[in-house]
Parts: sequence; structure tokens; C-alpha cells
Amino acid sequence: MAPENPHDAATLARAEKLVEHRFSDRSLLSRALTHPSMTPEATSELDYERLEFLGDAVLGLVVVDEIYRRFPELPEGVMTKLKASLVSGGSLVSAAEELGLASLIALGQSEQGTGQRGLRSALENAFEALVGALYLDGGLDSARRFVISTLGPRISLDSFDALELDHPKSRLQEIVQAEGGEVAYEIIAQEGPAHAMSFTAEVSVDGRAHGRGVGATKKEAEMGAAREALTRISSAQTRRSRTRR
Repeated sequence: MAPENPHDAATLARAEKLVEHRFSDRSLLSRALTHPSMTPEATSELDYERLEFLGDAVLGLVVVDEIYRRFPELPEGVMTKLKASLVSGGSLVSAAEELGLASLIALGQSEQGTGQRGLRSALENAFEALVGALYLDGGLDSARRFVISTLGPRISLDSFDALELDHPKSRLQEIVQAEGGEVAYEIIAQEGPAHAMSFTAEVSVDGRAHGRGVGATKKEAEMGAAREALTRISSAQTRRSRTRR
């Protein structure tokens, strides 16, 4: 015998409000928020696993499309890394937590004892399943609205830089070289006593200054300069993208 629907009408209405979509088929929404532990008979039509599979593909398409449009001059390698950071488990869990999905996911008794580890996995999977459910119920536009409203603020080189603080110089080099340009660093100031030196670095792209950074070592100063350059490049690309739309 198939288990009863684990979500009442009030819970589904609350979920619809969170995702900003009124479902024609509420069973899709319920499935997207139902952990497999609630279906001991392993009936895939009653939990989120199939929807998660579909949602993962739709999510990837929407994110790649947005990156492609938002950063028209970004090289393929950097786009790939940015996409990977956005659809990673940590990113999806964070978005799901901000939405408040934790209180809506139906978990079986066997899963309720797994603690935070189990909940994080469920949040990631349910987020992808919701994308799949929105796609089936409202089409790509509905799925896209949800993805952009939740992940859109994270789609920037600034947030990408925050995720990979150790690599701003290599990323800047990759971006500039893709356009046939050259990157050069110069220490333009050195201050303080020997035991507490402070360095100021400037980074230039094709001979034009793009950023400055200050640090206790030359390397730190150059990394700071690269971060500032990446921020300026990202802002310039966003402005150009908006102008073209």
C-alpha cells in the first residue's frame, strides 16, 4: 500500500509562497519535498529522487545561460569554475536554508536520526527537485525565475572570488590571456620597519593600471591588486551586458 501524502494543504500553500509559484499539480510539489526515507517501498513516483535528477539538469542549464549572458567576455574555463561553484552542494544548501525549506521536507524516522549531515543532503536534493517540479508544472520560465531569485545574487565574480581567495592572480591571468592581453605586477610602495613592512602592489593589464593591493608581503599585496582588478572587470562586463539587453 502506498503511503499517504506527507504534506497537508497548509504546508503546500506555504511552500508555494516560498517558491512564488501556484502549482497546477500539487503532487509535484509534495514529491519535491519528500525524502526517499518516507517511501519504504522504494516507489520513485512518491519521493524527490526522479525530480532531483531532472532538476539538476535544468538548474545547470539556467545557471550556464545566465553566466553566458551576464559575462559575455568571460572565457570558458572561468565560466566552468563559476558554474561549478554555484551548483555545488554548499551553495544549494545555503539557498535552501535561506528559503526555509528545512521545515517543509518530509523525512522518515530512519533519516531523522542522521542529524545535520542528513539534513544538508536533503536540503540540496530538495532544492534540485523543486527546480524539476517547477519545470514540469510551469515550464522553463518558472524554473528560471526560481533559480535566478535564489542563486542570482551569487552569480558574480565577486562571490566567486570569495569562494577561491587563494587564486585571484591565476584567474585574472586566465581572463586576460583569453583576450590576448598581458598582466604585470609592480611594487609601488614599501613602508614601515623591517619587522612590520607594508607593501603596495599595482597590477596592469596591457600597460593600464587595473587595481591596487596592500599586504604584509609582496605576494599578499599582489593578490589584493588582482582581486580589485577582477572586481572592476566584473563590473564592466555587467554594465556592458545590461547595455546590450
